[in-house]
Amino acid sequence: MGARVDDRWAYNGLRVIRLENARLAVDVMPELGGKILRLVDKRGDRDVLWHSPRVEPHRAELHANFDDHWPGGWDEAFPGGAPSPNRYGDMLPYMGELWTTNAEHRIVRTGPDAVELELVLQTPITPARWTRRLVLERDDPVLRIDYRLENAGTMPFDYNWGLHPVAAISPAHRFDVPAKQAEVDENGGGTLGVKGDRYEWPDFNGLDVRRALGPDAGCFALHYLTELREGWVATTDTGARRGFGLTFDRDVFPVVWLWMVYGGWRGYYHAICEPWTGYPSPLAEAVEAGRARILDPGGVLETSVSAVVYEGVESVSRLGADGSVAG
Repeated sequence: MGARVDDRWAYNGLRVIRLENARLAVDVMPELGGKILRLVDKRGDRDVLWHSPRVEPHRAELHANFDDHWPGGWDEAFPGGAPSPNRYGDMLPYMGELWTTNAEHRIVRTGPDAVELELVLQTPITPARWTRRLVLERDDPVLRIDYRLENAGTMPFDYNWGLHPVAAISPAHRFDVPAKQAEVDENGGGTLGVKGDRYEWPDFNGLDVRRALGPDAGCFALHYLTELREGWVATTDTGARRGFGLTFDRDVFPVVWLWMVYGGWRGYYHAICEPWTGYPSPLAEAVEAGRARILDPGGVLETSVSAVVYEGVESVSRLGADGSVAG
């Protein structure tokens, strides 16, 4: 069918732009920071992203609590996670400044060989200009995302930046990450550890953390996965032998945050394999630990990420930016 774009959609009163080919359908909401609301694996007839059963997409104020307004989907967190002051004493919002900011958008290519959507945001506290280009080529199982982050101000800023696509999961799901070490941060219910626990990934006290627990487990946790051998993550439905993953530059994203909610947080059931530029979640603590990045005035960071849907495997030993997968 080739690739095509349709910008005549709306959902809950908000503009939706759909990028689509034979393998993928991607719904983008510019007014919510360029959120990817849906990412549909068309061969598997499933949206790989989780959606809250209680919260619909809507606009929120800059310092709103992200969790209270989170409908699911794929957001970008910048310049940090948990609320934190920056080096100048300004309080940064929970999950950053992008998700509440309206993105300027432009359709660059309309198909059929490829479609391309450009999103540009300027953050209100941090002097950043953040550009994301989403490219979907003819019948390709890969959504390529090209990023450009620029310091458009007169002073340097620190940042942590994370990709935040929340996955719809089942007890048959598995998370493959080529990491060596892991550390527990937020937690509840005890099964997945307590803050400060460290272990060799993926074995935590005899529990294989790669395997999703059921919604009756009554627990949740955030684990930081470090010492990545390669830059990719994969979330696989072992029953359907289908999955979704990301490939990325591990020099830019050297840590993966694994957020697991197995019925123990707000009655939800989902998980996220999130590549991040640093940790822990509050920016000030990441700066103190020497794990935040710095961008000087006029400085630019450019990088690319590939979002891949794949099939035919129950586990992943390698995922390629071209959509190739090794089971």
